Amino acid sequence: MHEGLIIAASGGIKQQVKMDVLANNMANLNNAGFKSDGLVFREIYPPFDEDSSAEASKNAMLPPNDSSANVAYVAVDTLYTDHSQGTFHTTGNPLDLALEGEGFFEVDTPNGVRYTRNGNLSMKDKFLVTQDGNYLLDTNKQKIKIEDATGKIDVGSDGLITLGSGFGNIPAGTIRLVKFEDLKALAKEGNGLYKIIDNEAKPLKADNVKIAQGVLERSNVNTIEEMTKMITAIRGFEAYQKVIQTIDEADDQAVNSIGRVV
Repeated sequence: MHEGLIIAASGGIKQQVKMDVLANNMANLNNAGFKSDGLVFREIYPPFDEDSSAEASKNAMLPPNDSSANVAYVAVDTLYTDHSQGTFHTTGNPLDLALEGEGFFEVDTPNGVRYTRNGNLSMKDKFLVTQDGNYLLDTNKQKIKIEDATGKIDVGSDGLITLGSGFGNIPAGTIRLVKFEDLKALAKEGNGLYKIIDNEAKPLKADNVKIAQGVLERSNVNTIEEMTKMITAIRGFEAYQKVIQTIDEADDQAVNSIGRVV
């Protein structure tokens, strides 16, 4: 097979991967606390590393004359998450909480402890839960129980929850807020949840984050920027398609015209 076809195909496939990432960002545009993802591409030259893709590995086994080191393929170097702060949207709902600064809520899920920036909470059997039914945890890593949900619920900037008003305030626990030295230790798990993928990473007490009550943090997806990237990715994919078509037509001419015996 013509090596140019493989090179163009590798570029086209990576543009499809980029489109998948951009489409996921746009799909989560209105999800509270969502953080956008991005890709970093890089060049790779044959012979390839053993941990490269299957096609690249097969090419690495070819003789040097059949695999030129002067050509470059496209590879995904990094899939990263932009953890920058999103804008706040006022809802007036006392169970809507937003984090101002670096940090996460800690929640108990069926798969274990997870972390989220989505503070769209509700009540379930007198416990504070996320919209997916995961339990919000306090500083003692216990589920937060609200005995009387009919009264006023106040959440301080430090996460202290009190019930009632005036001198009759009753403390109901303090929301646990955590941070990580390296956010690369976290990976998205879906539904706004993050899990630890580095066994050495430990959640630390978030001391520079504040809770705002009655508001939600919007996603940090920039609609115009994402649409521009989508257009660029589509045009890039079309360019690779034209390269493949041109090479295919040249091969067809070589077989049916130039190589014909008169």
